[in-house]
Amino acid sequence: MGSKSRKLVNSPSDIRRLGMEIPNSEELRKIVDENRFVADYRGGDLIYSSDFYIAMYKKIHDEGMTYVQAYNALGFDTNVLGTDRANSAGKRAMKMAEEDRLFTVKRENYRGSASPEEMDYEKMTTEEKLAYLEARNAYLEYAMEAQKKIRSELAAKYISSKKTV
Repeated sequence: MGSKSRKLVNSPSDIRRLGMEIPNSEELRKIVDENRFVADYRGGDLIYSSDFYIAMYKKIHDEGMTYVQAYNALGFDTNVLGTDRANSAGKRAMKMAEEDRLFTVKRENYRGSASPEEMDYEKMTTEEKLAYLEARNAYLEYAMEAQKKIRSELAAKYISSKKTV
């Protein structure tokens, strides 16, 4: 009927056929596991830590690097991950800075589960330390409540199993 059919990407061979790169899963796993700027990896997407975009912006703005150079300088390998990912991350960092969302210090920007050593606590400003400690406190309170709940549920199961014996 004259309409063009769209080719769907269904397999690694389709990806290669379309000229797209498939990162070697071993190389990708190494980057995900070893890079402090990676918070998670889901569905092919790298989830960057909160301080990644600040570091990316500083490399681009303060040191005059291109997006790809900055991405590589932060421990990512564009030979494995591709330059599109680097360019997208750079554009996102610049947009966040433009919208004044990059250097806003608030508790939500910090993971309370990260230790002070991981967060390079000694190098933080007073505002950053306060925001981090608030996030850390909230995380520890949550963990403590979870422990209490687990203990009480285990105790209840133990008591109910004693009654049935």
